[in-house]
Amino acid sequence: MKRYAAYKSASAPVSRTSGAVGLAVAATALLAQRFGVIDADVFVLSLIAAAAVALLSLGLAISALYRIWTYGGPGIPAALWGFFFGGLALVPSALVLGLLVNRPGTIDLSTDRDEPPYLKLQAVSEEQPFLVWMNAMALEHVWPVLSKGSTAGSVASSAQDTLYRDIVSRRYRIAPAQLHAAGAKAFEALNWTVVDELPPDLLDAPTRLQAEGTSRILGLKHDVTLRIRPDRVGALLDVRARSRTPLRDLAGNPDHIRAVFAEIDRVLLETYGDLARLSVEEDGLPREDLQPEPLEEPRETAPVPGFKPYFEEEDEPVADDLGVTDLEG
Repeated sequence: MKRYAAYKSASAPVSRTSGAVGLAVAATALLAQRFGVIDADVFVLSLIAAAAVALLSLGLAISALYRIWTYGGPGIPAALWGFFFGGLALVPSALVLGLLVNRPGTIDLSTDRDEPPYLKLQAVSEEQPFLVWMNAMALEHVWPVLSKGSTAGSVASSAQDTLYRDIVSRRYRIAPAQLHAAGAKAFEALNWTVVDELPPDLLDAPTRLQAEGTSRILGLKHDVTLRIRPDRVGALLDVRARSRTPLRDLAGNPDHIRAVFAEIDRVLLETYGDLARLSVEEDGLPREDLQPEPLEEPRETAPVPGFKPYFEEEDEPVADDLGVTDLEG
């Protein structure tokens, strides 16, 4: 009886190997970016290369599974491992790409759109031309399609106005110097490093505070500045958050500003209590028509001084005892 050679897939082991290579490249790029070994441009290009290898692995794995199903033979475990490695290597690339095209125009976000607080630049995003180009393409082509019918006019300005309506200036019923101290404690609680400061010289003087933060997953740097000015209520707070790269982590600049507000509210609540509640209670207290109580019993006549005032002259002697009330003639 003639025996035919069993079919053996050549693409299955290649799929497993290429998937492992793509996963290794993606993991290495993530670790290098997290610890600051490479910049954002190299990180994104590495993820693109890993995604290309991962797509090749997925294609080879699907082809191997189809041919094995058709002709039989070994190779199913290798093809499945290739499919698994390739899919896992695609996750970082898809996540970073999704964060890049999602919610554009938030590289620099401020509560005051017209006159944002001063920010001492530590780094500029123009040093990463590839990411700048990708972000511009997302603003021009991707975001208008995703937000069709929900925004109008300029994409960046409309995105800030419609998506971040809670990112506005806030007023507090305390002095600017007290709010400055609360902002410093908030930065300390968030593990952000203060890099620039205009400390208050008076209780009601305007102040400024800038801190540098690092994202937890990708290790991206961002700057957050607080501008505190005196206000008719007490103090007016403006916050500005700026990313040093168009690349974003899971938490972006809107979340950074919200985190600052939440920490400041927590610090003020622990220090002063619920200021808004106390203010309402004080205003709501009933006003009683109270009359001032006299310290002494009312008198029928005006009191008489104990001595008669006089003017000294050069020729007249000066009285030795000013406490006498009767003058003897």
